[in-house]
Amino acid sequence: MVITSKDNKRIKEIRKLLTKKGRTKAQQFLIEGEHLIEEAIQFGAHIEEIFVLETDTFNFDLKTTVVTKDVMSSLSKLVTPPGIIAVVRMETKSIESDRVLAIDGIQDPGNLGTLIRTADAFNFKRILIGKNTVDPYSDKVLRSSQGSHFHVSLEDVDLIEVMQNFNGTILTTDLSGQSLTDKITDEKIMIVLGNEGQGVSQEVLEHANYKVKIDMPGDAESLNVAVAGGILMHQYSL
Repeated sequence: MVITSKDNKRIKEIRKLLTKKGRTKAQQFLIEGEHLIEEAIQFGAHIEEIFVLETDTFNFDLKTTVVTKDVMSSLSKLVTPPGIIAVVRMETKSIESDRVLAIDGIQDPGNLGTLIRTADAFNFKRILIGKNTVDPYSDKVLRSSQGSHFHVSLEDVDLIEVMQNFNGTILTTDLSGQSLTDKITDEKIMIVLGNEGQGVSQEVLEHANYKVKIDMPGDAESLNVAVAGGILMHQYSL
């Protein structure tokens, strides 16, 4: 059976997952493309259902619904949908890590996705999502992370509370901080990165016990937060 109508009841329910409100209520999100689905399967994500174009052939041993091109387009935010979309259950992996990345109000989905991918690369396997941060399960964040969502722990938290109970060094960027030169020897390190315009909030800044600045010999006024995060995570990776 092929679903041919965008007004189909099941399709209308799935389309709600294109919004943060819908994702939060259902505790599900959408991923697009064979690569992301393969990553999700390999790392144990719970895929509820996949939707495929009637003209394409995919060999996944999962609940599969076949749809027309118009229906597939209604489920995707891409100009050219990849032909396969999966519904994934929103679950927090239980990962213990001595390297933690905390996000304080980052708004750009490309930046957040890149930071998730970079954290994965440098073994910052626990990622804390603070308030006023872009939804980590939005389509743009998921595409930018290139499957790293399924390798790390993403936790929606009260950053202040977690910082107060963190048994290690908490560091963040600050223009008045010391130059990024020395390695921190503590076994546990949390790096806090803030909003693209305002940086780390004052309340969060007050709970950091190590503030650093990245020296820039060139003429640029500042670094993109994802680039700065990459430099810091590389410096303090295990």
